Amino acid sequence: MGHTIRQVTAAVIQVTDEVGVLHRVLCVLRDAGVNMLAIASQRRQGTALMAIPEDVDTVRSLAAQQGVHLQTRQVFLIEGDDRVGALCEITKAIADAGISIEDVAALSASHRYAAVITFADADLEAAAKIFGLADEGEFSARQTAQ
Repeated sequence: MGHTIRQVTAAVIQVTDEVGVLHRVLCVLRDAGVNMLAIASQRRQGTALMAIPEDVDTVRSLAAQQGVHLQTRQVFLIEGDDRVGALCEITKAIADAGISIEDVAALSASHRYAAVITFADADLEAAAKIFGLADEGEFSARQTAQ
């Protein structure tokens, strides 16, 4: 088996840089029954958590209830059978199209791998086309909610 690529919505929240903040956020998500596909912290330009939930609408509602500023952005989730060079063909297609990857996080476990790749807003539609995911409709990169 090769790999699957999905365009998914990530929720990004600014958090304070303090002990236990990740635990508190994860417990709120757990208590609301939100299953996470991925989560990563970013400490550039402040501390932020980027979460990829199965149900982003519930996360939006939780953020509104808690008065937490939430941004959403489109990212690509790639999953497949792990092998040497598993991401080479994907990253080659991106490079050949002249697109820069903004961030990547990848993990391998039990002979499977998953990667999350983010792009600058201006490159999202081109990346979606490379992955065969571009729609004919309006392409929206980021949204904010409060």
